[in-house]
Amino acid sequence: MIEAFISAKNKTKVIYNAFFDYIKDFTDDEKCETVAATANTLMSIGGNQNIFAAELILIHATQHYMADVTDTNYKAAVYYALGRLYELHLESFVKAYTYYEKYTVNNTINDGNHSILLRAIILRDNFTYSEELENHYKNSLAEYDLGYRNDRIYEALGEFIVAKHENNTEKEEKLKAKLKNIVKGDEFFFLDFVLTKEKIPVRLSVPQKVIDYIKAL
Repeated sequence: MIEAFISAKNKTKVIYNAFFDYIKDFTDDEKCETVAATANTLMSIGGNQNIFAAELILIHATQHYMADVTDTNYKAAVYYALGRLYELHLESFVKAYTYYEKYTVNNTINDGNHSILLRAIILRDNFTYSEELENHYKNSLAEYDLGYRNDRIYEALGEFIVAKHENNTEKEEKLKAKLKNIVKGDEFFFLDFVLTKEKIPVRLSVPQKVIDYIKAL
């Protein structure tokens, strides 16, 4: 049923009802896990109908499937999927920040809470400085990341925004160059085969306004 729901080209009310009926006897843990995984698959396929479906089932999960979870990380999976949905697909950055914040409250197993909130607040506040941003930036430096381009670009943006607030023009110029190189380097993403231990080429996955902001620096 899940595959049929994902592959349905015309997701009618009947299809939605069949999906929800299929998982109705699952535990809340299983419901949250299933909805998050299904929504992530829909987002990876893309298209307006799939994005709408991902939003609908995720919001439904927040309203109906969270009362009896045995582990808050099942909630976290749903909230993280909503954060990604609003960040990358619907570009509603206030909502993205809200759901990422809910994710960090419920997440107990994955590192990187401050890095996620740094990214979210940069987007929400449109690259403007705040003490909250600076705190997330400083705390994110102690968190583990793979050094992929998506990690580096937001870390550098956070550092740049703080340097700009401090009128540190020398540091600003260095960070401008670094940010532009990250964007330009995305054209040669295959180098990640060499530069990352995971041997996976990772393209930039950021809203267009991030690229536009950096190119305008």
